[in-house]
Amino acid sequence: MMSSASSMGSQNKTKATSIRLFQKSLRDMITGIRSHKDTQKEFINKCLADIRAEVVSSDIRTKAVAIEKATYLHSLGYSMHWASFHVVELMSTTNVKYKRIGYLAACQSFGDDTDVVLLIPNLLKKDLASPNPAEAALAISCLGNIVTPELSQTLVADVYSLLNNHKPDLRRRACLCLYKCFLRYPEALRPSFARLTECLDDDDQSVVQAAVTVLSELAMHNPKTYLPLAPKFYKLLTSSSSNWMTIKLVKVFGALTPLEPRLAKKLAGPISEILETTNAKSLMYECIRTVVQGMTSQEKVVRQAVDKLKDMLEDHDPNIKFLALHALTFLLDSHPRIVAEHKGNIFECLDHEDSNIQYCALKIVCGLVTKRTLMDTTAHLMNAMGKADQRFRDELVSSIVHICMNERYALVTDFVWYLSVLADLIRVPCSSHGALVGEQIIDVCLRVEVIREAAVGILAPLLLDTSLLEQSNVNKTVPEALQSVAWVVGEYAHYIVDHEEILDALLAPQVKQLPGHAQSVYIQSIFKVYASAVLSYSQGIRPTGAVGALPAPDTEPLIELADNASEASTGGATAPTPGKLVPESEDLVSLRQKVLRRIEPLATSFNLEVRERTCQLQQMLTIVGSAEEAEPGSGIAIIEEFATILSEEIQPVSLKAQKKIEIPESLGAEEPMSAEWDYLLFSSDDEDEDYEVGKKGKKGKKSKKKEKMSKELRDVTEIFGAKKSKEQIAKEERESREMLARHKEKMGQYYLEGESNPAEAASKKKKPIASLPGPESATMAALEARLANHNASNVVRPSIKGESDSDEEEEEISTGPSVGKHYQPKNASSALHGQLGAYDPLKPLDRGEDLPSVEAYPRFDPYAKDDGPFNAFAPGGAKASKDKKKKKDKKDKKDKKRVPESDDKPKEKKSKKSGGDGAKKEKKSKPKKNGNADVDALAQNLVETKV
Repeated sequence: MMSSASSMGSQNKTKATSIRLFQKSLRDMITGIRSHKDTQKEFINKCLADIRAEVVSSDIRTKAVAIEKATYLHSLGYSMHWASFHVVELMSTTNVKYKRIGYLAACQSFGDDTDVVLLIPNLLKKDLASPNPAEAALAISCLGNIVTPELSQTLVADVYSLLNNHKPDLRRRACLCLYKCFLRYPEALRPSFARLTECLDDDDQSVVQAAVTVLSELAMHNPKTYLPLAPKFYKLLTSSSSNWMTIKLVKVFGALTPLEPRLAKKLAGPISEILETTNAKSLMYECIRTVVQGMTSQEKVVRQAVDKLKDMLEDHDPNIKFLALHALTFLLDSHPRIVAEHKGNIFECLDHEDSNIQYCALKIVCGLVTKRTLMDTTAHLMNAMGKADQRFRDELVSSIVHICMNERYALVTDFVWYLSVLADLIRVPCSSHGALVGEQIIDVCLRVEVIREAAVGILAPLLLDTSLLEQSNVNKTVPEALQSVAWVVGEYAHYIVDHEEILDALLAPQVKQLPGHAQSVYIQSIFKVYASAVLSYSQGIRPTGAVGALPAPDTEPLIELADNASEASTGGATAPTPGKLVPESEDLVSLRQKVLRRIEPLATSFNLEVRERTCQLQQMLTIVGSAEEAEPGSGIAIIEEFATILSEEIQPVSLKAQKKIEIPESLGAEEPMSAEWDYLLFSSDDEDEDYEVGKKGKKGKKSKKKEKMSKELRDVTEIFGAKKSKEQIAKEERESREMLARHKEKMGQYYLEGESNPAEAASKKKKPIASLPGPESATMAALEARLANHNASNVVRPSIKGESDSDEEEEEISTGPSVGKHYQPKNASSALHGQLGAYDPLKPLDRGEDLPSVEAYPRFDPYAKDDGPFNAFAPGGAKASKDKKKKKDKKDKKDKKRVPESDDKPKEKKSKKSGGDGAKKEKKSKPKKNGNADVDALAQNLVETKV
């Protein structure tokens, strides 16, 4: 048995030696990955297979190299969670060289969901209390990266005890690690906060910087709690020589100054001095950021900061340029005039190639707009659309509209100009805001009466432009805007110069390519324009007042028999008197027949609204034609009646106007619709069962149910008057949905199927399409003449309907860009800091709130002196130190043999040369100096003499 065991041991040793001999190092693996560019995936899979075989080796060096390679592949995206247990094995070795590899692998691969984290608390506790500072440093670094609520609760006391270590590096690491422990275990903040603030007065500058870093991070998320620390921070700010610590302190004051206005006056001197003397861009920007956020009351410092921002705006580095623009956004409310001094540089940023700079510059431009600068700013934004990409072009369109519409058009003084801008925005290629522009066109025309005539002249050319009716990606939202344009032109058709031209545009064959909702508006506008044309003709022959005025039907009946029909038909010189019928002219007959002929294809549309409106228009025009044939002039009279009805002005209505209407007392909103409501609901539940039963059985069942319901029928008013719980309401809604689904399944033939939208046409290649001018016509000539006589500088702002209403009636409209959902990590910093907000570190500690004691664990003596430099990361560092002590002890023994000395001197010499453990032995033997110490020394001399 012994021989077989020894043979197996020799075989394992031989196998481990062979694996170690042919094992590839990390350098070899990286070289192989770079050389196998075409078959990199296969090579990495082969390396992973080798690593899985090597990691189970009993040789610690082989295991360490395998874990090292697995850690590198983990950084490339190849998970090493399968090797977590082997990582723990490597972390528990005594050799610091291999321990470092294990801790590095744990930092890279361990997380909250790693199972083996439960195995390492005692290992970390042991290394944190190790006399070797390298092991303690590795444990602190690893704990800061893989800390969980359980690990933090278990080890926070050990980390806290290292704040008293004599090594500055360990104190610095412990201070930084405490911050991570606070985030996962907030209860530890209050007991350790006093010692943490004492680190601000530490002798070592690195420890002070670590304490400032931790306190600044805590103060940034909850500044009000840390306001009492402002004097200490101010003292460090005036005495610090490190840019890093100064940046942290300035950031803290940037969060504290909005809470305490007196700090701004106190900080004016140091901040101004830093701005004048520093050459570091990072420190300069933090000072500027602090000034623009909380020191806006100090005019001199603000002016100095803006001068520095001007230099940053002219810098060629896009990062510095963006930071300067971002800082200027904070001054828009407090110092808009100072920001406006640099509007030239800001407008240049709109054409920058970096999209972040473009959006930030656009935000500043929108904040600087006033009544005087509105037209110039809009012109700059319109010019910037030519070089912008599609996304930023949409943002420019949205910004222009929202600037003008904010606060019920507070900045707009010339609405004719605003309508011309909206007309130009419709022609912007690939725009996504056609519906927004269309809503604005309708809203402005409804609210401002004096611009309706100009609106028809400005918007009519858009209907004449057939390029806007093409189905392409360039015009993807143009139909939404054309729908509004057609409505405005039809609603105010009495301002049209050439009715036939507008009707030809509304009846164009390309209109059939528009969506159904746009076609329905077109059909309605066709009838309005035709009625306006007929009315203008009849009023030209039978004037009833000013041009464009409608007849008064109450005093002058329109439908009467013509006394002199022959003269009217022959076109006599004498015009008919008011109230007489006007026969239809040949031009009107051809116009009516053209409308009937052009709208015929729409009568077979798949859209119900389009088909219904088309058929109604056909029937009305057919009735007009029949009436005109039966009696000349009666058809015109019918159209005049329709024109009278359509002449009613539409008023703007607030979105929340219905809330102002008081509910009448006689309206029984809570009363049931039927007295037999319960019976109807009960019978509908059993409808499926009744359907399966035969006629005889069904009759018998129904009669029984009626008798049962007549006995159990409750008062309906009690049912509807009683308050129901949320569970009852949800149950009733669920039952009603199920009932409706069953009824649809049974009676599906009586339900209308949902219409499917027509398939979109294939997108054509993008081509830069310039805005095409409308065709030359009388409408265009009238528009040019009207705009030529229009003087924008002397225009008085017209009255707007609904302008005096309170702002509470309207819904808030967001002017900024839409914010989408951002990625939120599992352990987001904001969420972790939110838990810390409930703990005030400056309040006195309650009973039982102290940290647990760590006296049970061995600690390194902070008063022991090191004899020389010690490199713990050298190969065999810990073992070499032990061998070094043994050699020193042997050398001491030889010296004692050669030179006999007194009993006290060898003891002193030994205590001086031995470190760490020797100091502990000296401490233990100190109380027994007179007795046991002399006996031990005598026994030692006797042993040496005997040898």
